[in-house]
Amino acid sequence: MIRFFLLFLFVFVFSPAYALEDFIVNELDAENQKPPVINRNYNYEDVVRVPVYLSPKEKISTKDKYLYEGEKLKFTVLETVKYNGETILNKNDIIKGTVKYIIKSGMNGIPYSIYLDDFEIPNISPNKIMGEYHKDGQNRGYFVLPLKWALTILPPTGSLTNIIKGGHCTISDREKIVIYYYPNWSE
Repeated sequence: MIRFFLLFLFVFVFSPAYALEDFIVNELDAENQKPPVINRNYNYEDVVRVPVYLSPKEKISTKDKYLYEGEKLKFTVLETVKYNGETILNKNDIIKGTVKYIIKSGMNGIPYSIYLDDFEIPNISPNKIMGEYHKDGQNRGYFVLPLKWALTILPPTGSLTNIIKGGHCTISDREKIVIYYYPNWSE
């Protein structure tokens, strides 16, 4: 009986999926497909980069209920940035960056997280800037999970630790953020 069930499962469940895949592949028109874009003028071995040290103008915190994803923030350049004797940015210049993601805290001590990206430097293409910065809040999972396992002797008490959430994330105005400028990358 089990063999019959496995045969039924294989023939009627898995076979249609492969048939549908073959149908889709056969229906694609190869003549209308565009080749992938290849940047042949770029030297992929070039790894020259210039660090840009930043600090936020104001404290960024997940406790701020008005902080949202996509918000433009201002950052101060901490050191003069030079490349080949040319000044790219002066100390105390202001550039903008974006709050890319805000990840909320979760059960079992998982913390809040903030991701900053899309930094805008005047007169420099965004394709030449790389550097995502992220910071996490206090991870309370390091003491929640051992506490949970210790309390499993008493059945409902171990599950009660699930309600403990992780800590908020704060990026102070004295914190140093590093992004990189790649001067030889193409536009």
